[in-house]
Amino acid sequence: MSIEISNKPNIKSIQEYLEDLEYKVGLITRNRGLESGVESAGIRGIACGAVFGIVMMTIALALYYLLR
Repeated sequence: MSIEISNKPNIKSIQEYLEDLEYKVGLITRNRGLESGVESAGIRGIACGAVFGIVMMTIALALYYLLR
């Protein structure tokens, strides 16, 4: 009786680990890109949103009082 020794590398487990790692790196990259965008345009976005909100409220109130 002889013991069979396999020289084949366990590629399947390595590939699964690599796929999992690539997925996690993709999530980190996506989140970091989103954070960078928010950091670079945050103040301008807040200002534009505030102005847009005020304009929409003014239009809504004007229509409310005109159509009353």
